[in-house]
Amino acid sequence: MNEYINLDEKNIDEEHICCAIGDPKHQVGVDAKKEWIKSKLKDGHVFRKLNARGKIFIEYEPIETAWVPIIGKNYMYIYCLWVAGSFKGKGIGKELLEYAIEDAKAKKMSGICTLVSQKK
Repeated sequence: MNEYINLDEKNIDEEHICCAIGDPKHQVGVDAKKEWIKSKLKDGHVFRKLNARGKIFIEYEPIETAWVPIIGKNYMYIYCLWVAGSFKGKGIGKELLEYAIEDAKAKKMSGICTLVSQKK
């Protein structure tokens, strides 16, 4: 079984956020992203990651407070689901998505949604 971590006020400063801006040369961006996540936790923002170094995470929150140009009600909006490198093909993406679905169900949401494209 894979071990996952949900970021919260207690652990966010120490945890690697495993985002596209995670390179040390972009520390200013990493710090800004962490501050943004901290400000969104009160809105139900979830950043769940595999307990490993890499881009292996899902990030979502209720659509009513999501930082996207979508209007909706009672849906969970997925900002990003990313499984990179040697972690691909091991069911981790499925586990992360299932967690978000179960979380939405537990919170009596109508479902989940996201925006997608053919490129990054």
